Amino acid sequence: MQPSPFKVAILDMYDGSPNLGMTCILEVLNIWANKNKLSLVINVYNVRVQTQIPDFSYDVYISTGGPGSPVDSKNSEWDNEYTQWLETIIYEKKWVFLICHSFQIACRHFDIGKISLRKSRQIGILPVHPIIEDSLFNNLGDPFYALESRYYQITEPNDQAIAEMGAQILALEKIRPTVPLERAIMAVKFNDYIYGVQFHPEGESSILSTYFNDPETKASIIEEFGLAKWEKIMMKLEDTAKTTNTFSHFIPNFLDKALIG
Repeated sequence: MQPSPFKVAILDMYDGSPNLGMTCILEVLNIWANKNKLSLVINVYNVRVQTQIPDFSYDVYISTGGPGSPVDSKNSEWDNEYTQWLETIIYEKKWVFLICHSFQIACRHFDIGKISLRKSRQIGILPVHPIIEDSLFNNLGDPFYALESRYYQITEPNDQAIAEMGAQILALEKIRPTVPLERAIMAVKFNDYIYGVQFHPEGESSILSTYFNDPETKASIIEEFGLAKWEKIMMKLEDTAKTTNTFSHFIPNFLDKALIG
């Protein structure tokens, strides 16, 4: 008798814009399923364009990153539907993984901390520092490296709200000894089943290299940050062990948690 397929709902938060995230998420899911000899059923829900929200029949929910402000969408139809889904699923004992934009909205909704614009956009392959032991970080170092692409940040944690919902801050952004600013929150365990991250652990090295080498992308980064920034990104991508290790372990560690139950 064949085992039941492992069911995954992907909540697409890209608002119809071109993205690499979905490609990378599907890649990591298929590699993990093959390794574990599982058949997958994957359904994608277009949250922001079509206000599509999955039911509670899935084994895992992955909610993607996406463009735009996680603040300005508050009280829009899709945002209301999405946050109501968050309110409900937090009691359903379902495994949920929130990436970047989705993470920011969850932090806003549950009042995890202050959400604000950064002084400038953060983009690159950057270090992330775990601050609490969790099997999510198995086979990852301190720091480990992941793609960041964000205008917003979560700082000034609301200790009371965090304690009341039983959440934990799991990781912080890179250490900046010469910058007198609070380090942003990079990962949160909202409860025993729901995790969220500010970075992109789905970023796969060869896909990212192709993207950052694209002439239009390269020109855009050089125009915004200068040539040195683009060269630094490419240098980090050439050290493929950094992103490959995160791609190979971070989301798979979460999926392992869900599979074990």
